[in-house]
Amino acid sequence: MKKLMVVVLFVLVAFSLSCQTIVYKTQATLQWDAVTVDAEGEPLLPTDVVQYDVFIYDYIAGVADAQNVTLLTFVATTLNTEQLIVFPHRTTWAAGVRVRLSDAGGNISYSTVAWSYIVADADEVAGPFVYSPLGGPSKPSGLKDSGM
Repeated sequence: MKKLMVVVLFVLVAFSLSCQTIVYKTQATLQWDAVTVDAEGEPLLPTDVVQYDVFIYDYIAGVADAQNVTLLTFVATTLNTEQLIVFPHRTTWAAGVRVRLSDAGGNISYSTVAWSYIVADADEVAGPFVYSPLGGPSKPSGLKDSGM
């Protein structure tokens, strides 16, 4: 019985950690931590230039490959660690960021896209999330008979 309780508790904790929050906003400022090391954990060189490409996609419709940027909606490239996103229409949006690294020789390399809904990519405290623009239409008012 104790083993069963431990397993059930573990499953509940794991499930709760993987749940996403829906952030209701028609526009949002996505923020992330600055990248200062390469994929092997080595510090970037002083001549390296780090830019960030920001993408979104319709999370409800899905996408065949969330790493294939040709299937995503491009938002902007920025030197900052935040970007305002204005959502083009009402749906639930996933937001992602990848690094564009330019070295002194003019070579450009890219990281994979980090996504807001992925536990490993999201902030440890805030957790994974997606965006959903606010509201639908309001109901009609002032109903009356036309008199005809």
